[in-house]
Amino acid sequence: MKNNDPAKLAEEAESRRGFLKAMGLSAAALSIGGAMKNKVLNNGLISASEPVQPNVATVPVPGSEDKKATKSDPYGFKYFVGIVGSPSIPDISWSDKEIKEIKSLGVNMLQLSIAWGGRPAGEVLNLEDLDSEQVKKWKFRVKQAQKFGLSTIAQFGIPKLLYTANGYSIVQPACILAPDVREKYSKLLGGFLDRFPAVDNVLVYTYDQDAWLCSEFGPCPRCSGIPLPERLVGFLDFLNGVMQKHRPGGTLWWKPWEISNGETITIVKEVNASHFGLVLNSSSANEAYPFNDRAFKSDLAIKRTVQVASDRKIPVIGEIDYTLYKGYYLFGDYFPRFVYEQLQNWKEMNGLVGVKEYFGFAPANFSVNAAMLKACMRSPNATLEQLLQEIAEPYGKKAAPMMIDAWEYVARGVEAFPWDVTYLIGQLGLNKGDNGSHSWDPVTIANGTWNTPAWKTNRRANFMMTKDSKAHPWLFEDVGLQLEDSASLLFKAVDLFKKAKDVGRNVTDIKLQLDSIQTVARAVRGKSLHFLETLAAQDARLVGYDPKQWRIVVNRLDGLLEKDVANQGGNADVVKKLQEFQNDPHKWIQENLNPLAYQTICNVDWSKYVPYQSVQP
Repeated sequence: MKNNDPAKLAEEAESRRGFLKAMGLSAAALSIGGAMKNKVLNNGLISASEPVQPNVATVPVPGSEDKKATKSDPYGFKYFVGIVGSPSIPDISWSDKEIKEIKSLGVNMLQLSIAWGGRPAGEVLNLEDLDSEQVKKWKFRVKQAQKFGLSTIAQFGIPKLLYTANGYSIVQPACILAPDVREKYSKLLGGFLDRFPAVDNVLVYTYDQDAWLCSEFGPCPRCSGIPLPERLVGFLDFLNGVMQKHRPGGTLWWKPWEISNGETITIVKEVNASHFGLVLNSSSANEAYPFNDRAFKSDLAIKRTVQVASDRKIPVIGEIDYTLYKGYYLFGDYFPRFVYEQLQNWKEMNGLVGVKEYFGFAPANFSVNAAMLKACMRSPNATLEQLLQEIAEPYGKKAAPMMIDAWEYVARGVEAFPWDVTYLIGQLGLNKGDNGSHSWDPVTIANGTWNTPAWKTNRRANFMMTKDSKAHPWLFEDVGLQLEDSASLLFKAVDLFKKAKDVGRNVTDIKLQLDSIQTVARAVRGKSLHFLETLAAQDARLVGYDPKQWRIVVNRLDGLLEKDVANQGGNADVVKKLQEFQNDPHKWIQENLNPLAYQTICNVDWSKYVPYQSVQP
């Protein structure tokens, strides 16, 4: 994207000046040569009176630091960012006890709020949320962090949406090219930095977190026809300029959430690298899940982004999830192998200066995964086997090997789950409250998408379904079979937990793990049976005229229903369904799991509702 020909640069600059003049915006030009290249900042988003930092990073070259881990060098990284509390367990007292326990995991930087879209416990999400009450809370949190020798980072969604409704299906962004938006965030961000002089790090989301960006294809009179990278580079440089004005040497971190891979790499190539850093998910197309599902360096977009950042000496922090959204889904955090592998996978990538826990720490609910995290930080050169033996030791000599094997089966069960079918995974048996029961209507798959660059590009390659009303039976069969594979592995873990409980120590904790995994195993198997029974019932209708084929299919459906009875613990409703089927299978398949094959449900195309955006003064 860069052109080093001075004549071309001058021509492009003159063209841009004409555009800026027409837009009523000012432009700052730098002289050609040296560190100050002739570059009109994107659309004049930094005024000529503001100093512009040279496009050279001041952070140490990744890999130049001493590789030996110390208490201030967690797992060989410069930073380990933690969150006090989590969206599902907003335990955010910031007490001495709580901070000590989180620090014991190796954390050396704390995020000042949970910063989650649903605003659990009324936590700050945007700069606009920092009223007098929140400022008082944050002042206390900064002091608590300082008391225990921890640095702090603030996270905000910028720019905050002017209006949103119906789950982001209707949005009106605050335009990053609008002068009043620039003026607003110059004051808000600058005021925050002045009010909190100890905070040297600010993390910005430009999508999600109640932030959004105009589309070049949308109604905004300023952004129409202007590609997102051209606009966003200038906005990030603007925010960093505010940062350096009020906190010289501080770092503006950016998470390219909801941005396409190509846009992300283009922005990383063009953004002012000085005092600028990236925070990345382990996957460019999915959440920060704890397992390696085409993530880390096997995700070529993540690999390339880290390469470009490293070449420009832009520091990168990689996110980890040590629990799989504990409390959000059914899965308990009993898969310590994933904790080790996440740290190792990020450590393998040149350019990483730190890791950040994505979901949050709730010390009241620490389990074996937290024990593994602490063990990894304490012994960064230990093997996985050594670490597993260490965290299993408290369960006793006889139970320890069983616990290690049980945790491995839990991890395999997680990996076997069909994560690539739909983003809305909860409805595949992971929602809280799922217990293995299901309806007797034909099974469906909820899927979703949003109007962001990521969802219209790489995420469509990650999920089989994003905006689909119909899919081939093979897809449904695939989901059902994968769910059963996952459940069978989880039940193997359940058997081992039961054996360990009979011979081990810490029986209460073992029982907690046993009950948790048994619940999710039943829920996942129940969902699998719903898929497979739906297909078997339709197979029976297909071959009803052929006695031989009919008997084969009916036997299969009978076996699935008997498995359903066992999975639901002999629940009266499913026992009755089995009896009715065995008494009259022809009647049963007409009354249960029977689709209205002639019918297609039509929904309104809600994307047609686009709010206008008038020119702002």
